[in-house]
Amino acid sequence: MKKIIYPMLLSTVLLTACKKEENKIQEPMTDPPVENSNDVQQNTVEDVVAVPNFQYAEADQFAQEYSKFVNDFKTATAHNDSEALKTLGPKLNEYQKRGVELAKRVPQEEAVAFQDFLNRLESYIK
Repeated sequence: MKKIIYPMLLSTVLLTACKKEENKIQEPMTDPPVENSNDVQQNTVEDVVAVPNFQYAEADQFAQEYSKFVNDFKTATAHNDSEALKTLGPKLNEYQKRGVELAKRVPQEEAVAFQDFLNRLESYIK
């Protein structure tokens, strides 16, 4: 008798415990969250290419040159100027290599600002 009752009780418990609520009605949210589009930070060209002044003279000169180059490169890209891109493409690699090498030599006080400047220009180019 125990062999019959215990399995029946166990199966009854298992069947009722795993029962899905199929008829559950999903109600829409009463107050859905609204994203404020005014809070989005707009990066203008001037903000991205703005050149900070570095006390390390070589870094300051490189920042000026690289900023001008990025402006030229973006202009050529926007106008699909293939001839300009052919000449500017190899220069882009040279500037990136120089930037990495120079980042290693920049004094510790300016290293973070210089790296942020390089990252900002790299993301602007892409």
